[in-house]
Amino acid sequence: MGTLNTRISYLYRDADNYKMQNSCVVTGRITEAQIAEIMSCLDCGEYFIPRQVGLPEKRFDRFDEEADHCWFELSADGFEATENVPNIDMTVGQLLELFRSAKNNWHDDVPLGGAV
Repeated sequence: MGTLNTRISYLYRDADNYKMQNSCVVTGRITEAQIAEIMSCLDCGEYFIPRQVGLPEKRFDRFDEEADHCWFELSADGFEATENVPNIDMTVGQLLELFRSAKNNWHDDVPLGGAV
């Protein structure tokens, strides 16, 4: 059996309710306590901005300024142990630190799709 890593699955849902599933694998196995702490860092208990914590963001190919936004949804059951190799260069501990830094400090004022 290989080293256990953690797959994180999260959802982008635009204002028109179109959905795009996202996932990535980080190094190490996450604990229930770490999941609970990450969940406590989310806005309204479920929303976060992946790029702010080093996670990839996949939305739709076309940007719609009426429907698109920066928020993604994450739930406690979005974490699972996997033998898959990590596809981003981050450990569970580093991810937890990034979520701690973002808690109550989500930057939803950064433009999407357009020029920065």
